[in-house]
Amino acid sequence: IRSAKIIWQATFDKQHMEEYVAILKQRIYTKRLPASFGILDHSIDNAEQMLKQLVLHADKRATLSSRRLKTIAQFKYDLLTLEITTSEELIRSHTNIIVIEKKKLTDSATATTTTAQVPLPKSLVSVLNAIAARQSNIIQRAQLITKQNHILPSSPIIEVNSSLSSKQLAFLANGPKYVPTCQSRFLHSNIDIIIKQEHESIIKSFKNTLTDNCLSISDQRAKEFFMSIENLLCQLQIQSVSHRLSTRIQYDDKMIRSIQRIQKQENIVLRRTDKSKVFHLGSTESYHQKSMEYMQKTKAYKEITSGINPCMDHLHQVLTFINPLLQKKIIDLKLWKQWMHPNIETIELAHLYFIPKPHKIDTPLRPIVSSIRAAAKGLSHFLDQLLRPIFDRAARQTTLINGIHFVRRLELYRDIGRLSLTTTFITFDVTDLYTMIPRNGALHILEEFLNKHAKNGRIHSMPIDIIMKMAHLILNTNCFVFENKYYEQIRGGAMGSPFTMTLANIYMLKWEQSLIEHQKFHNELYGRYIDDVFMTTNLSVDQINQLLDRANGKDENIRISRSIGSTIEFLDVLVNNNHGQLHTSVYHKPAAEPYIVPFLSDHPRYIHRNTIKGALFRAVRLCSNVEDFDKERLNIELMLLLNGYPPKFVSYHFKQFFEQHHIMSLMNELNDDIYRELHHKLVAQPTYRERERERQIFNKKEIRVLFTFESGPKLQMKRELHRLWKKYYIYEGSLVNDVKLKFSSKSNKSLNELLVRKKPPRSMLVTNHTTTTT
Repeated sequence: IRSAKIIWQATFDKQHMEEYVAILKQRIYTKRLPASFGILDHSIDNAEQMLKQLVLHADKRATLSSRRLKTIAQFKYDLLTLEITTSEELIRSHTNIIVIEKKKLTDSATATTTTAQVPLPKSLVSVLNAIAARQSNIIQRAQLITKQNHILPSSPIIEVNSSLSSKQLAFLANGPKYVPTCQSRFLHSNIDIIIKQEHESIIKSFKNTLTDNCLSISDQRAKEFFMSIENLLCQLQIQSVSHRLSTRIQYDDKMIRSIQRIQKQENIVLRRTDKSKVFHLGSTESYHQKSMEYMQKTKAYKEITSGINPCMDHLHQVLTFINPLLQKKIIDLKLWKQWMHPNIETIELAHLYFIPKPHKIDTPLRPIVSSIRAAAKGLSHFLDQLLRPIFDRAARQTTLINGIHFVRRLELYRDIGRLSLTTTFITFDVTDLYTMIPRNGALHILEEFLNKHAKNGRIHSMPIDIIMKMAHLILNTNCFVFENKYYEQIRGGAMGSPFTMTLANIYMLKWEQSLIEHQKFHNELYGRYIDDVFMTTNLSVDQINQLLDRANGKDENIRISRSIGSTIEFLDVLVNNNHGQLHTSVYHKPAAEPYIVPFLSDHPRYIHRNTIKGALFRAVRLCSNVEDFDKERLNIELMLLLNGYPPKFVSYHFKQFFEQHHIMSLMNELNDDIYRELHHKLVAQPTYRERERERQIFNKKEIRVLFTFESGPKLQMKRELHRLWKKYYIYEGSLVNDVKLKFSSKSNKSLNELLVRKKPPRSMLVTNHTTTTT
């Protein structure tokens, strides 16, 4: 009877806690917090009163006010996390009590009978029946959410005074990745152009496969098939949408138009942030000042004082260089693609823009040169594809691909017995690597690299001198538009150019050799991810600093910022040497927002499913113990709820992940042995990115159909295209009966594409424009 009472009380307490946790998660999803949290909004009222003083500059007031709200929001989030963590730990404790007491009852019953089948005690049956009855009430209780409107402040980082309303700011909180609903339904969209472009994209996939399988793309069957696809697109476009969806379409369109109007009227600069991946609102004046400061600091850019657009001259240089090489087949035609050849009809000069880094003091800017249509863009891609595989092989032992690869290297270091009680970790990053590498020095090191890895003075049958001329041409045509003026880059390479990353990597490979040799001599780990370096050491702090000081003084163009300790963050991993035991977990930067693709974004539902799956896979791979994993599991769950993922959707896919990997027991008990087995299994598996690095083999028996995803009637697109394919091409004797359709979708424009205005007027980018220099 005593055990039965203990089980009853533990069951009651467990159910009570589960209800409480469910309600808390429902509150987070609906962004309606308990009334008691309202007091936190007034926790720093003194700061709010000070912000009202007129002596403050309006932009500074907006910045500080935004920080105040975010501080309160983060405090609320931390309290909720702590409350849920405590409640879940209580649930596990109650579950453990129930298991123990049930075992006592079973053991007691077994000890007093000799029969093989032991019936459960009636008291225990009553308790179990009560449990079932209580569980049926959980869903109803979870819906009893109070109506206090305490919504979590979120997302945009505001550093400018503006007239944006709370609704507009809430819309911006959807973030850069948010795709507004059914954009083809916006009143200002040109329906005929949308249908034409979509039709051309879809039939291109079918035409390629029909040709590969020796079928005509111009006979009557093909014409009718292509016409049927066009008719389908028209039909889906004119079908009406539900009232609910129509309301969302109109609201999204209204918000976008109104924000665009205020941006233009008030000279607000809207950008995606560098790390936190949310929107940043700044003033035109602030961006201009910081841009000029960056240019003066790096001395990497020089204004073209003639005011003449050099685009046409670049085109002439590129064509003069590559056309003879193509005619003589000196260029490796296996790597050269037709799109790499500059097109006189579409070329534009590159343009420079900056993205903010609010995770650093005073929000510095990072330069990006957008050169997607520049004359030498194709050459940059070609040279990158030619040289990057050679660099990857040369630096394979010291290159880190991502955080998961980093954890693998760390665990290998530990497993071979190199981690000790005295092991210290070192990280450093190179300041403005792409911009600061000296052009002549980088080209000299590139030539050394090519000579070292060439066969008979050639790389992929190309003479080294031709490759070097190509590199010179790419760097010498690094010109761009910025604030209605033309500039050329005279130092380093352009951020955004494929060749720049490879050149910087080759330059760094030369620079880091002394450190690599030092680490090898001491049997220590060295790894680099672009401009971030990680090292292990058992030297004293003084010896470490002497080593890094020598490295920092080796090249005036390379300046490093270091961190040293037994606990350190690198990439997205927090690493700790706990008395000779390696601990790794997911690292969240202080400025990181809990942001992912919102659930209401117009993406295919598999994107949201994969978001959950990918986050859990990453958590298991990076977290070395079950407690850290459970903490990250809760972080993921709250992040999903904050971004509008319904609790039932989240719960279902979490459960599916745990069942798939046979770790359902971890929901009730944090067993480190069970977890470590899963961690070791998953961390050894190649990631999606690593699999993508392997070249895919073209399959003629597959048609990869790319279409634009959109909610509403167009959700029928895949099914209808399947139907038309079967109608016209699946019949007895058809040459494509065994060809399968593989669908992939692209999204409509995101808020980042719709709201971020960083490209100058086309008149500044085309070939016949000049500027007047004052």
